[in-house]
Amino acid sequence: MSFLFSLGLVAQTQVTISGVVVDSKSDEPLVGAAILEKGTENGVTTDFNGEFTIKVRQGATLEISYLGYDSQTMVAGSTNSTLQIKLVEKTRELDEVVVIGYGVQRKSDITGSISSIAGEDISSLPISSSVQALQGKAAGVQIVQNTGSPGARTTIKIRGTGTINDSDPLYVVDGFIVDGIEHINPNDIANIEILKDAASGSIYGSRGANGVVLITTKKGTAGKLKINFDSYVGFSNPWRKIEVMGVEDFAVMRDYVEDRTSYSADGKVYYSKDPSTGELVYDAGKFQRIDSLKRNSPDSWWDAIIQTGVKQQYNLSFSGGNELHRYMISGNYFNETGVVQTSAYQRFSTRINLSNSLTKWLSMQTNMLYTNDDRAIVPEGQNGVLKRALHQSPLVFTYNTAGYFSENHPIAQIARNHNDAANNRFDINTELTAKINKYLTYQFKVSEYANFYSRKQFTEVGKLEENFVMPTDFTVIEIDQTRTNKWELNNILSFNWNDKIHSINGVVGHTVEGYSFNVQDMTRKGTSANTDNFWYLSAGYAGDLARETEYRWKALGLLSRLNYSYADKYLVQLNFRADASSKFSPANRWGYFPSVSLGWKFSGESFMEGAADWLSLGKLRVGWGQLGNNRIGEYAQYTLINNQFNYVYGAGNHVVYPGTTSTTLGNPDIRWEKTESTNIGLDMNFFSNRLSTTIEVFDKYTTDMLLRVPVVASAGLVNAPMINAGSVRNRGIELQMNYRERINKLKFEFGFNVSYIQNNVVSLGSGNEPVWGAYLEEDRILDFVTKTEVNRPIGNFYGYITDGIFNTMEEVQASAQNDGLTFPGDFRFKDLNNDGRITAEDRTFLGSPHPDFVLGIPLSVSYANFDLNLFFQGQTGNKIFNVMEYYLNSAHGTGNVYANIRSNHWAGSLYCQQVILPCQS
Repeated sequence: MSFLFSLGLVAQTQVTISGVVVDSKSDEPLVGAAILEKGTENGVTTDFNGEFTIKVRQGATLEISYLGYDSQTMVAGSTNSTLQIKLVEKTRELDEVVVIGYGVQRKSDITGSISSIAGEDISSLPISSSVQALQGKAAGVQIVQNTGSPGARTTIKIRGTGTINDSDPLYVVDGFIVDGIEHINPNDIANIEILKDAASGSIYGSRGANGVVLITTKKGTAGKLKINFDSYVGFSNPWRKIEVMGVEDFAVMRDYVEDRTSYSADGKVYYSKDPSTGELVYDAGKFQRIDSLKRNSPDSWWDAIIQTGVKQQYNLSFSGGNELHRYMISGNYFNETGVVQTSAYQRFSTRINLSNSLTKWLSMQTNMLYTNDDRAIVPEGQNGVLKRALHQSPLVFTYNTAGYFSENHPIAQIARNHNDAANNRFDINTELTAKINKYLTYQFKVSEYANFYSRKQFTEVGKLEENFVMPTDFTVIEIDQTRTNKWELNNILSFNWNDKIHSINGVVGHTVEGYSFNVQDMTRKGTSANTDNFWYLSAGYAGDLARETEYRWKALGLLSRLNYSYADKYLVQLNFRADASSKFSPANRWGYFPSVSLGWKFSGESFMEGAADWLSLGKLRVGWGQLGNNRIGEYAQYTLINNQFNYVYGAGNHVVYPGTTSTTLGNPDIRWEKTESTNIGLDMNFFSNRLSTTIEVFDKYTTDMLLRVPVVASAGLVNAPMINAGSVRNRGIELQMNYRERINKLKFEFGFNVSYIQNNVVSLGSGNEPVWGAYLEEDRILDFVTKTEVNRPIGNFYGYITDGIFNTMEEVQASAQNDGLTFPGDFRFKDLNNDGRITAEDRTFLGSPHPDFVLGIPLSVSYANFDLNLFFQGQTGNKIFNVMEYYLNSAHGTGNVYANIRSNHWAGSLYCQQVILPCQS
């Protein structure tokens, strides 16, 4: 007994360890470094001076770690001691592990084209969306914000537009495929990898044709409980204001254009001509007319609806655990009010990531996420409030004499806008990892997410309060609800073996997915008032409409990958994936996607020994592969019958019978769209990897494009049939550089990336018939804006070429536009086919919407506890179709125009003697 008692005393002996943790180069203290007694939850962090004190068991192993530095271990001695621990900043970035899809790989062993973005570079940015984290960070990646509205969707294009069909990339979060990443809290991201070529993306072959975005979220680390809170507040305003005419200038212009004198005479506001003398005299009635407008309407419709936008975000996280069980719990609240009044977006999310070692050979990872977001939508696009604010006539009262809105001007449009959309989303995934032996690892992975979307819109009747007339005037209540469910199951077996010369690892696996999308639309009309207590379906009395549709698909995948490395210099990667999708008929259900890539680390060769002091890595990469795209409607292979049509029977007194017709023709012969990609890359890192450079040349060739072929209107189809037609090629060059340095407390990192991409349509099916797009209905513009044709980029702008302005009627009569509708002052258009007329045959290609160059410049500087992060993104070489130019340069309607149109307009000889405006030709 005494022996056992003495042994117990030895086991409980503790020592006190004190010390300071500093940077090995500068000897600056490292604040918040973690000191953990291995195998326990006993740990501390360093204070503001880098100092710590901890009591541990005698002989215990201490782990000292700090973000961005190599960890150290030490054994506690038999006596109390004071230590100085110098941590070395990580410079061996080539040994870092990068997620490559169903596995990881050393950064230095990558043979495909992958861009990686660290979570610490994301969390330091005041961004609302995970997509925005990619802006300006990676070569060949273009971020397009579709609108400026809070919560609006952002589009990612990787190495150009590869198809007329959906060209969005594939999103994978924590190993599972999702339909977007806008719901991901940027502060939860540990790292992002972008797979840009087929050699890296073919492991996701079925939907990786447009690139793959991989996101890994943060996990808990062993140690004491860590609580982290951060927040920011930001403000936004339009970067410039488009100046349009004020009420006085506009009144003069309307008099001038309409040849009247309601507000002015001879271009002078508030004046009239004395009929007896012809002299201009002040007219108090005209002054009162305009003064009344000024007192009852805003000086600027734009200013009346614009506000200072406010962004605010709050993040709170808890993490900790021990070697067996680790956790990370985070919460995020984001709120943004837009620069347009009533536009707003808010998001709340909470995430729980759990890591558990169940046995020595079995571990489990569980991730759970709940997201709620709510978006107040303002009118955009053709009937958008910003367009109306610029084009609205200033000669309009805000309210009429009865106190109601005089018309649907911008203030009324904002006040009458009641359109709100909300999402509730639940994500959960679990991964069981079993280490069978030192060579084999098996993973069972299962995930599911459910998203519940609801949008409710109430459309007021403009004159409801004053002159409501039944049954022609109706309010409208619309409710749209969707329910999305997606599940995924993976079985993955990994193999890993290496010795001093050879390294082999591989993956084989099986995946299966299921997806369902339920849509419900409900509409009623005719409430008895506009007030919010009538914004319910039961308040309407007419126009009942309720529809429900459900879409489903399933997919099966078989995947494999083999990596081989010889002497850490010669690298080979082989991928093969086979996918089956229920979107295609049984005859075309399977798609097969191989890839091969090679790498040569020439910096490791004997003839490069003299360059070791300055060249950290020199690697040449070559890759080829095929990828797939199945982003079409779930029922594109089927002909759909619509039973909401009637037909007339009989002569004389016709009898109407219910009928059915096919409004969408199916095509059972459609098959996988495929993209073949070739990539050549050169990686060179210098000065202990402080300067890293990459240059890549790529060729991405898409065949069997899935698109809807145009059909004549007389066919009576709502949707044209889907076919495989045509091919598109994207060729380009990418250059990426990054330099990082640390001088005592000063750290800075500078990046630069630029990509050149050339988009070209190679074919469009057997007949090479062009594909028209972007149909526009704007005032007198009723036509397609783009035309996709062989040997030109996708979606090239198409229209007439202007050739100056007609100055005299004689010029009009001698031109191809002598049609009785053209007069001096109108644009002259080029008669390209020289047939003496201006017809649709005189239209031509006006420019590409795709940029030639896309560049990004990220910059970060930190000193002690202060940091500054900037990034710039730009593009050049593309054309933009600006519809507002049409409106704001045209006085033929009653809408407002640019403020400088008085000095820039064409006046013509007819008005040259008048003082209203100068003569221009």
